[in-house]
Amino acid sequence: MKCLIDTHFHLDHYKNYLEIADKVNLLQQYTIAVTNSPGVFLSCKNIFSDSKYLKFAIGFHPQEAHLKRADLNDFMKLANRTEFVGEVGLDYSKKTFMDPVFQKECFEEIIRFCAMNNKILTIHIRKAEEDAISILEKYKPKKAIIHWYTGNEDHLQQLLDLDCFFSINTNMVSGKNADKYRIIPINRILIESDGPYTKVKGKRYSPEMLLEAYSVIAEFYKDRDLIMHVYNNFRELLLL
Repeated sequence: MKCLIDTHFHLDHYKNYLEIADKVNLLQQYTIAVTNSPGVFLSCKNIFSDSKYLKFAIGFHPQEAHLKRADLNDFMKLANRTEFVGEVGLDYSKKTFMDPVFQKECFEEIIRFCAMNNKILTIHIRKAEEDAISILEKYKPKKAIIHWYTGNEDHLQQLLDLDCFFSINTNMVSGKNADKYRIIPINRILIESDGPYTKVKGKRYSPEMLLEAYSVIAEFYKDRDLIMHVYNNFRELLLL
């Protein structure tokens, strides 16, 4: 069996994060641990060593209203310490999140940087699809992963036309809007847990459930070879 891959996981959001990190390595599941700010990324790098199976991404999450220009400067200084960027993006769904104008400025700078440096990035988009698509179309990063997409099918198709990958989790394929995800071709699909924010058959996600999560998603896509396809898709992403 090919190694299972989880492209979006919040290790630092588990209270028992040391135990969870050990579990990821023991299970030999290639996992991208995203962060929400450069400060959290730096803390994770100080606590953990990158292993073959656990990699840390530097984030600048639009829901983190406390992030300022100085934090974006820190992001740019630290970003060369990893090939993974995330979670970053645009979220206009609540006024309590980062100011939309500042969000857009930061997102554009991050996307430009990632395109120039060929970083793998995981992107959060909510109620901001048109602005996000405009920026992605302008800079055309090769290694963009759209995380837990919630927009409409037209915008989804535009993101596919920009050669974006989509990371799929169990909540997405069991929700009332699941059918729209069927238009994503198998060669554009990756798997995310978004742990601890998803459930697998009613239970809060933990790394030992990743194989079962693959099974749920494979059933949705009617793809018995999903593990192999996701492995090949991620390998292709790395080589772009």
